[in-house]
Amino acid sequence: MDQSHFSRLADSMVEFVEARTGLEVGPITRPPLISRNQMILLVILFIISIPFGIKRILEGDTLLHDRRLWMAGALFVYFFSVSGGMYGIIRHTPMFITDRADPNKLVFFYQGSGMQLGAEGFAVGFLYTLVGLMIAVVTHLLVKVESLQTQRFAMLAVMIIVWWAVRKVIVLDNWKTGYSIHTFWPSSWR
Repeated sequence: MDQSHFSRLADSMVEFVEARTGLEVGPITRPPLISRNQMILLVILFIISIPFGIKRILEGDTLLHDRRLWMAGALFVYFFSVSGGMYGIIRHTPMFITDRADPNKLVFFYQGSGMQLGAEGFAVGFLYTLVGLMIAVVTHLLVKVESLQTQRFAMLAVMIIVWWAVRKVIVLDNWKTGYSIHTFWPSSWR
């Protein structure tokens, strides 16, 4: 039997036996996922939990009311968007490939604009998310700090981190595409 046929175990076994012997195998009887007693228990537990659920909804104490959950969800959506996650799913982009020169090595960054690997997108998405988080720290947390010296030190650290992240994105883009990014100065500044 082929290794690929093991994914559907019972069905592939029936096909294999029928193909080899010519005999007809009876129908495959599969038990239900949840038995009758388990279903009754689940319904009873659901009915018992209804008043507790209503109480939590009225108090505003559910997972849907938790701002940390919404923040984590927003960060995930942002990271998924800027990292090209949907592009990778639609195009079946591999996360990495094996090196042609040495099959024991893995390539996570492919030079050239003809192909993109999932690791490249996740790396750039991480850097974009890092910049976004640093801006959020400055605009939401740093303004609440009373010490002016602490604010200045934190702002300097944030600027260094953001400069590093943007520089890495620019260097990776230049390495991948061959196009260099240069500054534009208005003609009146020359």
